[in-house]
This record gives sequence, C-alpha cells and structure tokens, in this order.
Amino acid sequence: MKNQKGVSFIETLVVVVIIGSTVFLMAAIPNALVLISKSKHLSLAREIAVKQIEDKRAINYSNLVNDGLPISDSRLSLLPQGSGTVEVVDCDPAVCTNGEYIKQVTVSVNWLDNNKPQTVILKTLIGEGGINQ
Repeated sequence: MKNQKGVSFIETLVVVVIIGSTVFLMAAIPNALVLISKSKHLSLAREIAVKQIEDKRAINYSNLVNDGLPISDSRLSLLPQGSGTVEVVDCDPAVCTNGEYIKQVTVSVNWLDNNKPQTVILKTLIGEGGINQ
C-alpha cells in the first residue's frame, strides 16, 4: 500500500455542505429578526386592545357613553408610531332588533412595521346586565 496524500471527493463534499449550510443560516438571520420584531409588535398591540376592552367592560353600562377617544396606554410608545382609539356606539339596529340595551366597543391599535401601516381591531358588544353589571 502506498501512502496517498491529498483530499478525497467525500471530504471535499462534506466541507462544501458545511460551508453552504453556514451561509444559508447566516442569510436567514435578518429575516428571522424582522419576523420576531413583527410578532412582538402584534402581540403588544393585541394586549393593549384587550386591556382597553376589559376596562370598558368594568364600567357600569349606565356610565358607558358613546364616544371615540384615543388610547392612553404607556405601552403604545413601544410600538413604532403607535396610536389607537376606543369607540363606543349604540348597537346597530340591524343586529339589535328587539331594542336591547347593547353598546358596540371597537378598539383600534395602529403602528408602522418597516414603514407599512399595521392595525389590530377588536370589537365586542357590552350589554346592560352583562358580566360586571
């Protein structure tokens, strides 16, 4: 047997696969970071909207007035150009056909992700004699 020097085809192939895998993973990191950021923003926006609905549900129905007010939650500053509104209106007569005492609450949270506007909208109905009444 002779001592053969050099690199076999299999060794070269393994090195190429390792380098290719490393380059692929490094290229995917920026996209993963963007997706993580978007997910955090969406989760935070939903948390803010749910909190606003919970706050409205805690108010006695007779004190729930029709209005459209901006959200004053300190967490909005964590969203890029974050803002939001809470709108309370009487139930649509097409929905409340029997004259029920129901209000519709719509919460909108807006922000920008990569200069693209994003919005979370949650709607609920609150009725007289409801959960906290």
